Amino acid sequence: MRTLIFILALLFFFANLSEITLAMSPTLADSILLPDATLNGENGGLYDGSEWHSASLRNKVNLILYIDPDKQKQVKPLIAKLNSELSSTDSLGLFFIVNTSATMIPKFILRKKIANRAKSEKNTTYIFDHKRVLINKWNLADGEINIFLLDKTRHIFFNHTGRLSQEVIKTIIQTINDTLSKEDSNELTKN
Repeated sequence: MRTLIFILALLFFFANLSEITLAMSPTLADSILLPDATLNGENGGLYDGSEWHSASLRNKVNLILYIDPDKQKQVKPLIAKLNSELSSTDSLGLFFIVNTSATMIPKFILRKKIANRAKSEKNTTYIFDHKRVLINKWNLADGEINIFLLDKTRHIFFNHTGRLSQEVIKTIIQTINDTLSKEDSNELTKN
């Protein structure tokens, strides 16, 4: 019996260790073009009810946060770091996509909370996905935090799925800063 408990404890430890390791090792995508998608009507859309197209993700570096509403608190440290460490968000688009089908929270409550947040956070675009359209179209993890960075042509150059550790947050901020610096120097070279 002791051996069985010991083995189960080891399995539990290594199962949790692998989750931590995955969270601390975000993957860099090989510049995959984000597939086109549209959210409208019963499928979702912008927080105000209007249609949203992924084509709007052009001409800027974009940070996409696709989350289960029950996990919103887990992304607050990332948002706080973004607000404190990025000198300008003019070059960065921030899209907060809410997977409303992953929660028991009624849609009208989510809509009201997001509408209030959108009024105070002008640099963030809030979007609802009511039918898991983007999970299927973009091959995302359902019920998880999905974060990815897109270049100006909608190519994914960074992605992370799962819990956000301080290490992952640091990597995301550094990747954004490096990318924006590179974009700025490319603009100066053109002029």
